[in-house]
Amino acid sequence: MPPRKLPPIPKTHERTPGPLGQDTPANNEKFLKDVFNTTNKYRKMHGCPELKINNELNKHAQQWANHLRDKNIMEHRPNPKYGENIFLSGGMDVTGDLPVDMWYREINAFNFNKPDFAPTAGHFTQLIWKASTEMGSGVARKADRTWVVCNYNPPGNVVGQFKENVPRKLE
Repeated sequence: MPPRKLPPIPKTHERTPGPLGQDTPANNEKFLKDVFNTTNKYRKMHGCPELKINNELNKHAQQWANHLRDKNIMEHRPNPKYGENIFLSGGMDVTGDLPVDMWYREINAFNFNKPDFAPTAGHFTQLIWKASTEMGSGVARKADRTWVVCNYNPPGNVVGQFKENVPRKLE
């Protein structure tokens, strides 16, 4: 599938990023910490082990986030070695919990009674995937857009392994 080319960033008026959306090392560090903490909050709700941060995966994810920003596109990495969730927002004050919340909402498209890959639930199932043990994240910003990439190792969404890797929410 060809990459989804995004409309150009509007030049009609200057958009001033709010304090959280400015592309600063401190903002991006806090953002990625929030991505990590929110990921593990949702995994815990399903009885899945906490993911550990892998610095090589962080570099891998950041490289792809920068690529998406520089090309102004939204697409998964071709022939991925790791599991991958991607996110794009048009708001500068995106917080790190938002992409993870959006991926988790795909739980509504997953059939726990017949667990199998569903394209509309793939971000959710990768997020929760029990056999994944580590993750890395990257964020890239340009004008009012924020790209987020998370990579997971070992990758999830393996056909035939959904029943044991995507448990229901604990009561």
